[in-house]
Amino acid sequence: MNKLRSLILTLTLAIILPSIAWAHHSRTNFNLDEVFEFHGVITEYKWRNPHTFAVLEVTSDSGETKELLLELNSIAVLTRRGWTRDTLKIGDEVTVFAHPDRDGSKNLYYSNYFVLPDGQMIASSGNAPGSGQQTQRQQVDQVARSEDMSGIWRVEGGRFGERGGNRRGGGQRGPNAMSLGGQTQAVGLPVTELGQAELDAWDVADNPWFRCVSKTPPWLFSGVGAHKIIRDGSDRIIIRHEILDVERIVHLGRREHAPDTKPSHVGHSIGWFEGETLVVDTAYFAPAEWGIGNGLSSSDKKQLIEYFTLLDGGSRLEYKYTIEDPVYLTAPVSLSVTMSLDPAYPFQDEYDCDPQASSRHLVD
Repeated sequence: MNKLRSLILTLTLAIILPSIAWAHHSRTNFNLDEVFEFHGVITEYKWRNPHTFAVLEVTSDSGETKELLLELNSIAVLTRRGWTRDTLKIGDEVTVFAHPDRDGSKNLYYSNYFVLPDGQMIASSGNAPGSGQQTQRQQVDQVARSEDMSGIWRVEGGRFGERGGNRRGGGQRGPNAMSLGGQTQAVGLPVTELGQAELDAWDVADNPWFRCVSKTPPWLFSGVGAHKIIRDGSDRIIIRHEILDVERIVHLGRREHAPDTKPSHVGHSIGWFEGETLVVDTAYFAPAEWGIGNGLSSSDKKQLIEYFTLLDGGSRLEYKYTIEDPVYLTAPVSLSVTMSLDPAYPFQDEYDCDPQASSRHLVD
């Protein structure tokens, strides 16, 4: 009976599991076509960003014990699925359905859903069979409108930094695709010899995110998390990016940067309106590892022009941008993405990234 139950739940999971949410790091290291069922005791539970982790102690038929490292989603995703920091407790006996790492030498699994001690099913990713849970990222307020771009915005479809990226069978991009490389290294960019050398040496483990170092603009508008725009009087706009607690200030009514401006990780931003479009000019960037795209750094010569335009009566926001950096790019790169207003999104004002949790999936 237990084997039949396991088979039914596993088959159900394979049928209903939606695409894994755009995440802090790629899920490609996990075999998402294979689902294992484990029953054991929770010996560790860390409620952290960017990923919550748990350790499950399992016992074989021969009495041998083994600890499995279980990766869960971020606090924001788990909270929308009904999780709290007290959902799991040390000593809880639970059943876990999870995807194995493709490297069989690792005891690392990507958790899909848990059966808790009281029999409740709760998902970490996807939907738990029969739980009635729905994927929250689809539930956007269709009535909400913004008149001045203020509000909480989320990238539509979870994709950012791609052009000509229509996927063919097997997940391949089209032949003329350009991508900043959300889950892989950047591709299709007009790079210098130095830029190409960096891309050739790309290693996912070098991602600054795994050290809790934030991306730089425009990468901050990635599909991970949400973005809050605040109209702070008539002379500035504040842009807060949920992931890694990044805040940018756009100084309105200026056309030139002050010559004594000090370089910074997010640069110095000035802005003005051209009709209904907010134009933002950002310069004075400090050199940054992976500051243009995955595997491609940026220099102090980087300059960014952004265009924000409300669509559909204020329910959507078109975001266009052009990046220039003569040290790493041989030509400007222009891309765009559309965001939806999502006022009900539980925006985390204190992300509090944990460096250990950020890189724990890179276990040996």
